[in-house]
Amino acid sequence: MNLSSTVSGLLAAQKGLTVTGHNLANVNTPGYTRQQLLQHDTGYQDIRENGGYMQQVGMGVSETEIRQIRDAFTDQRFRKENSILSFYQTQNSTINEIETILDEPNGESLSKFLDSFWSQTQKLSTNPSGLEERMSFIQSANVMMEKINYIQDSLVGYQDNLNLQIVNMVNDINELVEEIDGLNDIIVEKELHGQNANDYRDKRNNALDELSSYIDINYSEDPNGTVNVKINGSNGTALLEKGFITKIGLEQTQPKSPYVNPIISSTGEDLFSFTSDTGTIKQAVNSINGNDGGALKALLISRGQIPANVQTSWDNIAINDNYSVDMDGNSFLIPELQKKLDMLTSEIVKMVNESFDGEGIGISTGLMGPPVFIPIYGGPTLPQMSVIADDPQNPTQAEIDEYNSEMTQYYQDIIPHLTSRNIQVNPALLETGGYNHLGTVTETGNIGDNQKVQELLNKWSEPMTWYDDGSNTAPKEKFANITDFYADIVTEIGQDGYIYSGKASEKAVLVESITNERFSMSAVSQDEELSTLMKYQYAYNASARMLTMLDGMLDVVINKM
Repeated sequence: MNLSSTVSGLLAAQKGLTVTGHNLANVNTPGYTRQQLLQHDTGYQDIRENGGYMQQVGMGVSETEIRQIRDAFTDQRFRKENSILSFYQTQNSTINEIETILDEPNGESLSKFLDSFWSQTQKLSTNPSGLEERMSFIQSANVMMEKINYIQDSLVGYQDNLNLQIVNMVNDINELVEEIDGLNDIIVEKELHGQNANDYRDKRNNALDELSSYIDINYSEDPNGTVNVKINGSNGTALLEKGFITKIGLEQTQPKSPYVNPIISSTGEDLFSFTSDTGTIKQAVNSINGNDGGALKALLISRGQIPANVQTSWDNIAINDNYSVDMDGNSFLIPELQKKLDMLTSEIVKMVNESFDGEGIGISTGLMGPPVFIPIYGGPTLPQMSVIADDPQNPTQAEIDEYNSEMTQYYQDIIPHLTSRNIQVNPALLETGGYNHLGTVTETGNIGDNQKVQELLNKWSEPMTWYDDGSNTAPKEKFANITDFYADIVTEIGQDGYIYSGKASEKAVLVESITNERFSMSAVSQDEELSTLMKYQYAYNASARMLTMLDGMLDVVINKM
């Protein structure tokens, strides 16, 4: 035993105490990876040969490295599955919000107001001239349309919220990439000078974990310790490569649109293969195609490119415009619902206005009733007898004919303006005495005739064909009446929620399992570290005693002999 080997043992034990103490200090630090001191023999000195064997004396112990106890393959598995989990959690959150807006089945839902409108229409058919029946019908039409407008307004409001989330998430992604780049520089510099950079590696791994929840990433580490990050898909766009950062920018989905799509700043290409001319993604997004990763993509699919209405083409709602929106993962969620709801609304408005185009009663006898539903904004001006007649209370037959002619034209002129979120019950019907204007009379004076009301009841209950526009992207044709069509819409939302919730739960179990696997390997065990601490403490004490003994021996040799 020589002095240098004793000192090396003392220093090695001291280093072990430092590393173990660092582990214990970070036992509750999120994302911290347990560190381990590796040591090796410094070398051996030949003494003499004895019986053909060389006798050697050890020269002490040296530090090999301070390593992190983690598995790169497990990290990759976690980040891949975490990306998929975030995708389906975001999709499921969208469905939950939609269900809250629809308020089915037990709340103040549209189905409840549709049933109420049907009920009031039936009552009106039994007494078309009744004041109470006419007022109740108009009021039920009003609350039904207010509910429809509320749903459509809420869906657009939620789209706006998702758009804001997209903007914020893109900013977060850019900040994380910059953080990883900065940590790369620190790690390379420290390790180049032989210093320990494990704590910075922990920060970088935490940043990669968070980044994987936003987008599906592929990454690799160079021999010098630099991590490069690419996006899976998108032609393998590199966000960070050898110190060069490619930022994600934002571009409007359409001119003057408040909605934005993420783009690759350096090329202007859409991040997820969106094409600017059609506004669609090239591939349906599902597990079969293996592109169902990242919350950002899920937000884009949930929001869509535009608020849709009945006039919106299915091609602008389908992700892959070669296939139907019924295909798994092939539609923008909210726009699909918006179009279906607006199709329903348009049919209701058409049925009611076409049915109640007869004459009014009371003070409106002989006058054509105004449309029940008219635009909120825009469109032509509603004809007024006060403008046409010299004495509006006693119009001449010629003035009545002129008024009815203008009203007939008005019915046609408002049709293009009756679009999503721009429909209301005619305020003229809601005014005092407005019930008189409701056009239920087929023949002047026959106020008890229920022909017009029965016409609406027949149209409402009669099944019709939906989605029969012949395009590749349209849903499968459906044959249903008004009530059943809306019930099918609600059922489809529920089925989507069941699927997304199931996939999210399935992935959550898998991610939790991988997380536990990572934790069991990388987390700090206080009991284990205390045991290691005692081991190094004993080694330190032993080396210190040996050093004290050698010091005494040298003192005797030098000073007392």
